[in-house]
Amino acid sequence: MRRGRSIGTGREEDRKKRETGGEKSVSPPDGMSRESKPGEAYLDHPTGFTEPPGGAGDVTSDRQESERGSEPGPDEGKGKVIPFPMAAVPEEAEDEEEEVGRSGSRRRLKIAVLALLVVALLGNTLAFLPSIYNLDALRFLRKSAELSQLELIREAKRAVVVVRADDGKGTGFNIAPDGLIVTNHHVIEGSLRIVVDFGSFGTFAARVEASDPGVDIAFLRLTEAKGDLPVLELEEVNRWTPGQPFYVIGNPLFFTRIANEGTVLGQVPVSGRPSPVLALQAPIYKGNSGSPVINADGKVIAVVYATAKFAFDGGETNAGLAIPVEAWKDLIP
Repeated sequence: MRRGRSIGTGREEDRKKRETGGEKSVSPPDGMSRESKPGEAYLDHPTGFTEPPGGAGDVTSDRQESERGSEPGPDEGKGKVIPFPMAAVPEEAEDEEEEVGRSGSRRRLKIAVLALLVVALLGNTLAFLPSIYNLDALRFLRKSAELSQLELIREAKRAVVVVRADDGKGTGFNIAPDGLIVTNHHVIEGSLRIVVDFGSFGTFAARVEASDPGVDIAFLRLTEAKGDLPVLELEEVNRWTPGQPFYVIGNPLFFTRIANEGTVLGQVPVSGRPSPVLALQAPIYKGNSGSPVINADGKVIAVVYATAKFAFDGGETNAGLAIPVEAWKDLIP
């Protein structure tokens, strides 16, 4: 195998030149004199320039020429290194940098605005939560979860609906397979548009079929409803007694189809009403208007319409008010 020849460093050749008495002179290119003028240099070695005759002191520097103020000769400038000027930044590149800067500023501004909006919304939400999840609300949510384990409550919930009239919300329940909803008159009074949310059975537009402001009862007919909707039966015979337990299902506050329980306090007269109403010891809240009061047999004995304070057992208590079935059964269309 043939070995490659080393390129070498040039040091051996320099040593031989010194031993033989010096470097070989190299003839200048044709047309050029071997004599050099101050400031000139010519190629004499592959690795650099040889010093011109006369020594380094004969070479005039740029600074010296500048200090003398003399005009440069025709041969000056040979052998000098002329530095290149700094590259100018193209205007397009500057424009791009400015555009990138503006884009970054806009992006930071958008992020700041979004952050402020998030903080504001979070603050509003935190301020709003106590009105929804107060201690009483947490209690009835827990109780509703317990009662929903009962078959009677699960079946009754299927017939309870959300009544939305313009900007208001109330409760109602269905008493006919083709969709006849019982609710309070004040829930739908003066409304131009009524919508009934029937849970898994769909959402329906509704019209007022019959209504009595004095009794505070209204009947809504669902449009385009099929004849297979779940219903609640009415207890037409007055069988309630003081202390009797019952269940109530409705849409209190911001919740839907919440079940709770209570006891009947008794009948109480209310000014401006044609007949007495039932006083109920139970958690009743805004949104419970139109809620059915259900006995242990799963039948409706009354409809919630208001709350009031009553003297009870030597003190004062909040009670729900409900219209008994016998007060409005003859109004059913």
